[in-house]
Amino acid sequence: MSIPTSFIDQLLDQTDIVDVVGRRIPLNKKGSNFWCQCPFHDDSNPSMAVNQDKQFFYCFVCQESGNAIHFIRRYENLDFVDAIETLASSAGITVPYETNKHEKSKPSGLVEKAVNYYKGNLNEKIAPQAIKYLKDRKISGVTAKKFNIGYAQDKWDGLLNHFGSAASSKELSNSGLFSQKDDRFYDRFRGRIIFPIRNIKGDFIAMGGRIIDEGEPKYLNSPETSFFNKSNELFGLFEVKDSQKNIDSLIVVEGYMDVIGLYEHGIKNAVATLGTAVTPNHISKIMRYTNKIFFAFDGDLAGGKAAWKAVENTFPIIREDINIHFVFFEQGHDPDSYIAEHGLKAFQKLLDESISLSSYFLSKIKEFNLETLEGRAQAAAFAIPIVNKINNSVIKEVYAHEVSNLCGMDIKTMDAPPSSPKRQETSNAIKASSNTPIRVKAVINIFSSILAFPSIAKEKLFDELKVDPNFNFLFLILDLYKQTPDIKPSRVIENIESDQIKGYFSEAVVAGLELSEKNALKLANDCVKILIKNQKDREQILKDKYNVGSISAIERRDLQQIILKKQEITDNDRDLLRKLSSKQD
Repeated sequence: MSIPTSFIDQLLDQTDIVDVVGRRIPLNKKGSNFWCQCPFHDDSNPSMAVNQDKQFFYCFVCQESGNAIHFIRRYENLDFVDAIETLASSAGITVPYETNKHEKSKPSGLVEKAVNYYKGNLNEKIAPQAIKYLKDRKISGVTAKKFNIGYAQDKWDGLLNHFGSAASSKELSNSGLFSQKDDRFYDRFRGRIIFPIRNIKGDFIAMGGRIIDEGEPKYLNSPETSFFNKSNELFGLFEVKDSQKNIDSLIVVEGYMDVIGLYEHGIKNAVATLGTAVTPNHISKIMRYTNKIFFAFDGDLAGGKAAWKAVENTFPIIREDINIHFVFFEQGHDPDSYIAEHGLKAFQKLLDESISLSSYFLSKIKEFNLETLEGRAQAAAFAIPIVNKINNSVIKEVYAHEVSNLCGMDIKTMDAPPSSPKRQETSNAIKASSNTPIRVKAVINIFSSILAFPSIAKEKLFDELKVDPNFNFLFLILDLYKQTPDIKPSRVIENIESDQIKGYFSEAVVAGLELSEKNALKLANDCVKILIKNQKDREQILKDKYNVGSISAIERRDLQQIILKKQEITDNDRDLLRKLSSKQD
């Protein structure tokens, strides 16, 4: 699905962010900004500023920021396309999808018709065995209706005949409801209880079927189609979102019956993957709705593997505000069977006593024999690649510290490449060791100067900062303003990868400093001098660390870059470069 960039720009031009936010949250005008309580964290005092001139919002507490599209995405938990549709609808304009890509991605109307057909089959006359199965599993009619459970008769052409000539061969082929052989279609689901799958908007996009009699496969899902990707979708998520305005937590389980069984016993916040391991897309989607996640997997070897896969896929996207816990069941139990046998209170106790993500990860390290040098080396070799997947610098630092304590070595000095060099470059732009208020203020003031007078981006005064690769983020922003002086701040921020730098730029936007061109140029020049001094201090700090043998691989590369970008390189620096390149101490 593709939307022209020109249309997005047009939509933003015709949208007033003050109207967008004000229709959802009370706003009060103070100074050049409108203010409100931030909806993205527990806010007691107005901390979110909405700037009408820049068409931008920024929270001074949680640092959430962006344009009207980003606000709608976060506030209403929509994906990008749905947010565009929402704003376009409010503006009374139609989204011009490119080259029929949108049509290909629309959920097939046949899926919803099939859901209704299968629901109609779930009665004592047509499906006595299915009714008995659901009753034996203590699934009530109310719950069956909630999840639109149905029944596919054991026929090759039951659904096919139901559609008759109303559907074309192309529609039948694209729906995922039929198999095809020798140009003939036949029902994919036969003799199975049907569990319809909905996307986050509530559209029926696929289904799963459980066989009643003996046979394989026990569960059968729709194949992937242009509108159904099992790596992105979660069974039950729509139902949770539809019934709960604020989702306190989500429990991730492995199957439909786990979700439905938990719902029947009063746990109404469970979702399930669709025959696949938990993917980064699943986790990212869940994190849009809640910051508290429980992974509750079966008490067998496969459940243990699924839990570890969740750890590996969580680390690259984990944030400080996300709390992840793991629930493990005794051998032979899954969430559905456990709550059926032990009841709601016992299940709730398991949630209360669940193990945190950090504790689970560290417990895996403790499985090595940490009493021996060999065991500690094996533990470090196991942990380092996983810790390096963490893109959040604060969390990475904490995990590295804990692993270092367990293994008896500083793993930050181990020569292992970071999982995302580009991300590492920007996230380290304001180094922790030099993240002083004056340095941060200098960066924000440079942004303020450029926002006031974009022509400043062309000034030569920034050239000396090219020596330090950690200021690459600044030159990315300068280049944007050189190419398009009237570029909107909301478009600039889309090009900034580091959340930290996004926060600084956003703060400059909503601050809206009123400067003359002369004062803006002077402010930028003064702030560059502060950063240059800080950069020289950093060079000396890195050289000192090299001399005492405590420089890390990343710091070694930083020092090389600082020296190489100097206009004049001394003989001592050349000698140091040779040593750094050969890794001689």
